[in-house]
Amino acid sequence: MADDWGFFERQSEDKELMRILVNCAWKQDAHPPGLNQLLSITINLYSIRSRHKNKESMISELERMEHELEEAVQAGGNSVYIGRINTPRRLEYYYYMESGASLEPLQKLLSSRSGSRLMHYVKPDSDWEFYRYLLPDTLEELFIHNAQMVYALLNRGDDIRRPRNVYHWLLFRDHDGRKLMRMKLETMGYRIEEGKSGEPEPEYPYPLVISRFEDVRLETVNGRVDELYRMIGAGGGKYDGWGSVMKLTASYRIKAWWKKWLGSFSAACRPKS
Repeated sequence: MADDWGFFERQSEDKELMRILVNCAWKQDAHPPGLNQLLSITINLYSIRSRHKNKESMISELERMEHELEEAVQAGGNSVYIGRINTPRRLEYYYYMESGASLEPLQKLLSSRSGSRLMHYVKPDSDWEFYRYLLPDTLEELFIHNAQMVYALLNRGDDIRRPRNVYHWLLFRDHDGRKLMRMKLETMGYRIEEGKSGEPEPEYPYPLVISRFEDVRLETVNGRVDELYRMIGAGGGKYDGWGSVMKLTASYRIKAWWKKWLGSFSAACRPKS
């Protein structure tokens, strides 16, 4: 089965920020048979930070540790890595493993890294209840999509810090619901995009497109989507996504210009057949 990784943020019951990475591959399908033991491995981040002068070296060590942990768990028997939870104080890795799996390779690794204050536990979880806890709800799935969109923009050279018109598509069940929400959104500073139309759905035949002039950093987008999703949902509507034009960084604009210029120069110098 192909992996389907999603990254999003969630607050715990005691208001602690959790950054969750989870493999959603088994969200709809049955989980692998025989893997009925939940393994948790926790890294104390305070002890890791104390050994490093900068963030880059700390991340490098954590990446090495993650690789070593996965190798040790796999050496003990059949298992799957389902995800991790990152908080300001700790980093938790989660696996499901078969009942007869050996913990000896893992315990040997943990002993060799005693200075890192690593802890682990194993408990029965044949129904994968903890996995269900990690899975994103509808709003968190939007956060996953936001992260994918923002990372795609970054990879294409977008300067996500530069403000631009960011468009949001909304859907409503009836004309009155759309009218009331339109008035409320205008008072909140949103611009109604009269010349743009959304894609209505059978249960939501009344679309509305709005925009706001702001950056597309992930925290900005998540905050805006959170606000609109909750407000539109409470009014019986549906939030249907966002989009914006790209704003290239200076270095990417220069590279694009040189590529275009060199291409034109090459074409002009090419001998005619």
